[in-house]
Amino acid sequence: MNMNFHFNNPTNLIFGRGSLNELGSLPMPGKKALVLISDGKSTRENGYLDRTLEQLEKAGVETVLFDKIMENPIKDVIMEGASFARENQCDFIVALGGGAVIDASAAIAAMAANEGDLWDYVFGGTGKCKPLEKKGLPIVAVATTSGTGSEMNGFGVISNLETKEKIGFGHPELTPVLAVVDPELMTTVPPKYTAY
Repeated sequence: MNMNFHFNNPTNLIFGRGSLNELGSLPMPGKKALVLISDGKSTRENGYLDRTLEQLEKAGVETVLFDKIMENPIKDVIMEGASFARENQCDFIVALGGGAVIDASAAIAAMAANEGDLWDYVFGGTGKCKPLEKKGLPIVAVATTSGTGSEMNGFGVISNLETKEKIGFGHPELTPVLAVVDPELMTTVPPKYTAY
């Protein structure tokens, strides 16, 4: 049996109960962050957003908030987020959420740094298969669910409503540079889903 493989994971993973409290003392990849959250209420209601913003302030990071990521991220919202990051001169992204938010962060990071439309860089379907010209913005992922592994890779699934496609997008260079996985942020998730 042949078990050859290459493995490279550039993510600095901080894991453990209370590890969100370490975020403010860790080196950040920039000075102004686009903080990305879902369009739902849990991140705010559970206090995770306030705690993350407090830690970023402690790290000397300026922030702007983009809170429109839905369960199945769509291209239009990705492009809106990328435009918002550029307008606000963000130099990195903090993705606070589950798989959809962290998936979306890879696409927003790419499009905040590159011209054109996301579908220009999608391989498959009606995508134009262009390589990214510029490296995307660095990503810091703060996971609020477990199971997708999004905090450790630079890929995500994005839907294009115009073409009725749902396609994976990403690049190894879009892998988060830092991931905080604090199980205390996952206590509101049903145990069954954490087990999955």
